[in-house]
Amino acid sequence: MSAMNIPARTRYRRRVGGFGNIDVKHDESVLDFSTAASCYNFDLTSGALRDGYGIAEHPMIKDGARRFWVFRGYCSKHKQIEDQYVYQNGNGLLKYYDLNSKTTHYISGMQYPPLDMLNYRLNSEDVLIMSCDGRKLYTWNGSIISEHKESPTVSSMALHYERLFVTSRDEPTKVFFSDNLDPTNWNMSSSEGGFIELLDERGDLNKVVSFGSYLYIFRDHGISRVTAFADQSEFAVVNLFTSAGRIFPSSIAKCGSVMMFLASDGLYVFDGYECSRVLHGLDGLILPDDNCASAYFNGKYFLSCRMSFGDGATVGCESGEYKANAMLVYDTATGEYSITRGLDINFMNACSLVDEDVLMACDGQKCGVIVKNGSRFDEPLAKHWQGPLTDLGSPDKTKTVREVYVGSTVDCVVSLSSGEKKKSAAVKRGNRRVRFNINAKRLALTVQTDAVGCNISPPTLIYTTT
Repeated sequence: MSAMNIPARTRYRRRVGGFGNIDVKHDESVLDFSTAASCYNFDLTSGALRDGYGIAEHPMIKDGARRFWVFRGYCSKHKQIEDQYVYQNGNGLLKYYDLNSKTTHYISGMQYPPLDMLNYRLNSEDVLIMSCDGRKLYTWNGSIISEHKESPTVSSMALHYERLFVTSRDEPTKVFFSDNLDPTNWNMSSSEGGFIELLDERGDLNKVVSFGSYLYIFRDHGISRVTAFADQSEFAVVNLFTSAGRIFPSSIAKCGSVMMFLASDGLYVFDGYECSRVLHGLDGLILPDDNCASAYFNGKYFLSCRMSFGDGATVGCESGEYKANAMLVYDTATGEYSITRGLDINFMNACSLVDEDVLMACDGQKCGVIVKNGSRFDEPLAKHWQGPLTDLGSPDKTKTVREVYVGSTVDCVVSLSSGEKKKSAAVKRGNRRVRFNINAKRLALTVQTDAVGCNISPPTLIYTTT
């Protein structure tokens, strides 16, 4: 009797061509194998999984700081330009750190709401212009703080062609402007200060931004552009954009040659003339919410906001009370982006600290700097990449995944799931071959780790079909 000839099944190889970013808008069945159905706390720009952004302590940031700025002014005593680091603590008190004496001093004994600040040279003297919601303007010259009671109450401010323009929640249909060359003079006349009132369907005036040659007014549902050179008789207003969704003022940031902002219907890029939606694949992930913070740093737009991951996991700040739980980092030149989950950032400001450029941020009740370390103040953040539930190009065949090849600099967990069943394997660092033997018509690949120092290369699946 001759031996039976049992044909060997053909083995197929499928490599993740490079870990791709998220698309939560489209059905998983139409997504490419390399596209992520879910991803956070990994950086994917190289195609491998590396540490995403996090927040770390910095020696120049003092305990108790909640907001942080740099006051750059001329010191007559030392006859040179010097920096003083100004910060507001959790009680609303203002302090500054003197680099020469290495001492901390109070600016004022008053408690202020959260402040914003601008450097300005007023009457041949360097000052910080300070504003806070519902209060009048303040200036500080390095030693004395002054309140300017004749100013409007301020919700946002911008310097534009030597005038200060402000919006006010007390009069939300108006943008006020100071006298030319004097942001402390608010006398209303044809030769000093005044206001522009806008009454139309675009709604309240929430934020002013000086961008290029124009002043832009961001409103509830639109953007208006003001031509405002020295002579106020020549001021002119043009309405540029009407949004179906509400624009969130705290999300607005100047990003080089464009501005970016979040509205309730998505994320926008604005070039001064036209708006265009970006990152449509994140529709439904980013929640429309006022609890935003934003900044532009190192060629990237940083947006802290709320996101709905819908997986029941608890990451970082999500274990307690929080207002924001995620941060989007978007490269305005390349369109690449990453998502950090587990940070509750309520304020960001790009600063120079002793000739070091940093992005200062306040996470909950603690200040630090944004870095690419995959951690929240030395606590590693859980990192997750999950591919779509895919049929690997053969919808009618059952796939049996025999092995998965993984190369990683850290220990990680690799999983394959079909929706009804799931197999996971703890994978040690190095180049590994992992046996699975799971069969299904559709499978999803997941890679997870809590470690930092990640560099996980795209894995290869070995499978047969029946």
